[in-house]
Amino acid sequence: MMAARNLWDEIPATVPGAAARRQLGAARYAFRSKTSSVAWWGSFMLLLVTAFCVMMVFVISGESEWTNAILFIILGGCTFLGAISVPLAARFRPVAWCAVFENGVVYQYGSQPPIAGAWDEITGCQRHATDLVRNGVKMSTTHSVYVQMPVGNFMVSGDTPGAQEIGSLIANGWSAVQNRIAEEDATARMAELAELLETGGRVAFGPFTVSLAGLEHAGTVLDWKRISEVELMGSTVCVVVTGERKPVREPVSGVPDAVLFLTVSDALRRAARQTG
Repeated sequence: MMAARNLWDEIPATVPGAAARRQLGAARYAFRSKTSSVAWWGSFMLLLVTAFCVMMVFVISGESEWTNAILFIILGGCTFLGAISVPLAARFRPVAWCAVFENGVVYQYGSQPPIAGAWDEITGCQRHATDLVRNGVKMSTTHSVYVQMPVGNFMVSGDTPGAQEIGSLIANGWSAVQNRIAEEDATARMAELAELLETGGRVAFGPFTVSLAGLEHAGTVLDWKRISEVELMGSTVCVVVTGERKPVREPVSGVPDAVLFLTVSDALRRAARQTG
């Protein structure tokens, strides 16, 4: 994994305080957007070429030497000022800063107040990779990650390895927390369902109804011992019944909490076979 030489050398002085207040844990990686020097020199060369072309037009037109001298001074001065102003404007434009911590992320744009949030406070995270293609040849790839939080949204983008690294860390950190929350929620709901089923209750999942007696579908109750598989195949929930040529199929979009349904059904099916 890439690492910044010194995390706090890479981000504004306002960020460490914000990170400490949010208790985001140990620092892991910092990213700063940078202006490409190629763009500066490209602008500079464009100004030179433009000045040269304009001067050639006047030379060919046969104007006097004094007129050409004055034009040379004017165009030379404009070119010099442009060559200085373009890099300076790029250097002093607002810079985006982003730092990833063990328990969250901090972002700041220019002099605006930093945005800080823990992983579980992020409500959305999207990554994109856009290729720049010229004449059928890929010139570069811009990596961007868009983060949504109640305190504010931000996007980190760039065509450098650092931009790709920060996007991966943010997306992976958020995904890990989302998976943990989903697992904890599923465990808690499984415990509630187990208690309900043990007391003779029934739980409906769209076209399916689960109980200790079996799996009910379309008015028919299938004994758990007869069910060999309850699985997700593509976008379809399939219930394979022993002795039946065709499995019971339902679109996963019509089965609420499909993952929980599959987990409960598999547990009841296995338990029935062990007791049998």
